[in-house]
Amino acid sequence: MADASGNDEVAALRRIIEITGLLNTTLDLDELLQKIMASAADLLGAETSSLLLVDEESGDLSITTATGESGEQVTRRQVPAHQGIAGWVVDNGETAVVESPQDDPRFYAVMDQAIKFETRNMVAVPLKVRDQTIGVVEVINKRDGAFSELDAELAQALANQAAIAIDNARLYARLADAVVTSRMSYRL
Repeated sequence: MADASGNDEVAALRRIIEITGLLNTTLDLDELLQKIMASAADLLGAETSSLLLVDEESGDLSITTATGESGEQVTRRQVPAHQGIAGWVVDNGETAVVESPQDDPRFYAVMDQAIKFETRNMVAVPLKVRDQTIGVVEVINKRDGAFSELDAELAQALANQAAIAIDNARLYARLADAVVTSRMSYRL
């Protein structure tokens, strides 16, 4: 008979499979990313989660999707390039599990101060498309303790889904632009 953690793992895998199915049913990137991030917070038992994308020109990170009570306050805010734990994850392409961010020299406290929020612990994983880190998924404040290796693996699985969705949306936008350009040149 499976133990409680085994049941939790099965439920997590079912949720990831459900999200994978959603990738094929919608081109609404905002809706899909919101579902992925809500699943990340829910599956990992966290207060909030956010998705930050790298601005290709400046290198800054922009919070494009966020969940929880603080979600609306942080959406569209910027984290300067190479700053914070998220900047470290982008620069190194590696996962960071941080038990006490306030004691971590990489921590970018400006965001917490701006919205009067306390980050107690977090896991941050890279969003990768074809071996290039395009952003970061952060899951913040586990409700019952510290984040585990399994939590980091689940966060990475959800980040992989988000990366696929973002890449598909970008490819679709480029294709649509190419079709419009082609039609306009044909008419001339």
